[in-house]
Amino acid sequence: MFGFNKKTIRLFLVNLFAVVVISSALMGCTTGSNVPPSQAEKAVESLPSQSDSQDNKLPEGVASAVLKDASKRTGKSTSELKITTSEARTWNDGCLGLKEPGVLCTQALVPGWQVKVTTNSKVLVYHTNKSGSVVRLNTAANDSTT
Repeated sequence: MFGFNKKTIRLFLVNLFAVVVISSALMGCTTGSNVPPSQAEKAVESLPSQSDSQDNKLPEGVASAVLKDASKRTGKSTSELKITTSEARTWNDGCLGLKEPGVLCTQALVPGWQVKVTTNSKVLVYHTNKSGSVVRLNTAANDSTT
């Protein structure tokens, strides 16, 4: 009557079914509570979280790598150096936010740390990746702190 064969009708029904299933799944993902996002975010932020406190503690391997580099640069032993602050950061590129002319950086978010090390007279600011296998001195920040 309309010129459709069984194979075409079957293909149409399978595709229609797939569209309905995917649409239903997507609609299920987008429905949320009636609480405005700002209030929901505040409620989540106010809850104490054990994982948050663990995530914000500088790993020993990162601390060791930073102190080792600072020791080389300053000529001081690691026992004479002190990590004064450390902050978990997500860098916007593979250069850990420290781009240099002529150096190519991957364009990906890199979780890591910003660490400040002090000696008697100097503050060194470091950027690292999460594990401390990449440690870079932020020379611009160090120039402004001395």
